[in-house]
Amino acid sequence: MVRAVLAWIPVVLLLVFAGLAPAQEPHAGEHPRGREAPPARQRPEARRPNPQPGPLSVFQRLRELPPQDQERLMATEQFRRLPPERRQRIREDLRRWNALTPEQKDIFRQREEIFQSLSPGQRDELRLIFPRWRQLPFDRQQQLMQGFRRLRAMSPAERQSFLSSPETARQFTPEERDILERLNRLLPGSP
Repeated sequence: MVRAVLAWIPVVLLLVFAGLAPAQEPHAGEHPRGREAPPARQRPEARRPNPQPGPLSVFQRLRELPPQDQERLMATEQFRRLPPERRQRIREDLRRWNALTPEQKDIFRQREEIFQSLSPGQRDELRLIFPRWRQLPFDRQQQLMQGFRRLRAMSPAERQSFLSSPETARQFTPEERDILERLNRLLPGSP
């Protein structure tokens, strides 16, 4: 589950630059019985782990606990009932999570919120765009991100003009322009 979220970080990065508003946290999951996560005020590194109501995944609940509590809960019978691959994946993801700085954790949470703020249609569109964007060489990914940043700073009419301009045609390949046009549709005010 976390790998899926981690794989979406570049896309969410694009959306962060777009200024899309955060919303609900993802993923239904089971909560370890009898143990609620401590309130955010008791976790200085977690300012906004779940600003809206909604179920959290096992990983999302565990990641907000101190490492010793994570280990204690992963030793329970309930955790041991999970499939071995899932348990291993959660352990690996927690190891990576615990290595992040508090600032990195906050950025990750914000990106999760932004991704969850998208409509199902927008998420579907991103699922189509993301593999195409990832296949581009790194320098072209960066160039496309810069183009997207320019788009987000424009009005809808200016964005349309930019996308159809000779400058854009020279700067981006047809594939890259199509990705930009699809990303443009995710911006406020676009058709």
